[in-house]
Amino acid sequence: MNTSNNPLKQFYRKETTFIQLPSRGHFYKEGVVDFLDNGEIAVMPMTAADEITLKNPDALLTGKAISDVITSCVRSVKQPKKLLACDIDALMIAIRQASYGDDATMEFLCPSKECQAKNEFHLDLDTLLNGSETLEASYEVILPNALTVYLRPGTFETMNRQTKAAFENSKIQRMIGNPSISDEAQMAMLSQVFASLTKLNFEVINAAIEKVVFTDEDGATQEITNKDHIAEFIQNIDKASVDIIDTKIAEINKIGIAKTLDATCTTCGHTWKAPIELNPVNFS
Repeated sequence: MNTSNNPLKQFYRKETTFIQLPSRGHFYKEGVVDFLDNGEIAVMPMTAADEITLKNPDALLTGKAISDVITSCVRSVKQPKKLLACDIDALMIAIRQASYGDDATMEFLCPSKECQAKNEFHLDLDTLLNGSETLEASYEVILPNALTVYLRPGTFETMNRQTKAAFENSKIQRMIGNPSISDEAQMAMLSQVFASLTKLNFEVINAAIEKVVFTDEDGATQEITNKDHIAEFIQNIDKASVDIIDTKIAEINKIGIAKTLDATCTTCGHTWKAPIELNPVNFS
């Protein structure tokens, strides 16, 4: 339907929120995100259709719901599936802010065993967005054998694979212990879970490695970017080297929007780090 001459067009939703992404545009190829001249991203509130999209559990599990809502609300994002996970977090919070305002309410039970009282906390989304950590332009680790491994933050695609794998593994783990399933079948399922997690871990590491650099016997610098070669490399180096890479990846992926807040129980005064969980399903 052509709406270019619709007299109601002046009343359509408009960009109301402007944010800086935690990535600051690093690690993106041209055509993924079009930033404004000041480096910001403009965000519009959700439509009624967007809200319905976020209620679809299958679409949330595959990541399609998030991708579709970002496409709808953030015109600057041209390829949402290629976004970094830290930027996805920021964009979804900005969409929530544009749609429902600055204040988000969360409820937590006091973790103190003697208390367990329900606490309500109010979170200022503008403060949360403005206080996010930002990525550096590059990250690398040097292994004991003098190889330099250049790393990148986790992507939306990787995040989706981890989410789906966790869901599938949780289904299998719930079946383990069922008296109607034989011990042999349960052992097979447990083995499947371990194999799946191991495979996923190597895939995540491989996806995070941009290149491996070393100096050859002739003194020349070699840069390896072939993903098949890097995958084989990961599977054949010592565990200590894998742990160095894995630790750095985890460190990088913590950068972005804060994941916890300082909470104090209003009943007993107990303090703890409460997780910030702005579930898209419960945005409203």
